[in-house]
Amino acid sequence: MAFRFYSTLQGKKRALATGLENIFDKLSNKMKGEAEEAQGRDSGAVGESTGTGSGRLVLLETSFVEIVLDKRHVLLCVRWLRQVTSSEYRHGTRETGRFLLDLGLELLLVNNQRMGVLTIEDQGWLARISIEVISRSRLQRLAIVSSTDMLQQLTNEVLDSRVKEETPHFYTQYFLSEQSALEWLMQP
Repeated sequence: MAFRFYSTLQGKKRALATGLENIFDKLSNKMKGEAEEAQGRDSGAVGESTGTGSGRLVLLETSFVEIVLDKRHVLLCVRWLRQVTSSEYRHGTRETGRFLLDLGLELLLVNNQRMGVLTIEDQGWLARISIEVISRSRLQRLAIVSSTDMLQQLTNEVLDSRVKEETPHFYTQYFLSEQSALEWLMQP
């Protein structure tokens, strides 16, 4: 297989998307098999989202979190769907880290608007797991969609600065809407 170097961000995204198609297909088949095995648990649906050519691959869908691979923009999108328990939060975060590493993605969008505020214990756990995962990842940009809750915003910023002290450099930006976050992630 010949490797090509692209000078534009769009060219890089196209090359990465083309090269990852087989990985996406294999991952989708693997996740479908795991979902079938986990019948009776709250594992949710796995596979292509509804709509032809949507470019979205739902990697994990539960009552509390949705993790979607946006093939068109080559990014991972995590949406917390409600306030979560500690075990739910840790499960969703572990899965996010696994997908980020397995797929070698550089862009991550996390929508925390409905999640609520983390406990002190979960904040410490998140800092540790984030340092571990981000240090091994190719993450370049992290967009966090936060609620207007000042405590949640402050917690996000404190955790971000703590993680950045011990990981390779990546950019983080905070938003109040997913659309704004996506626009920032797509900038060259």
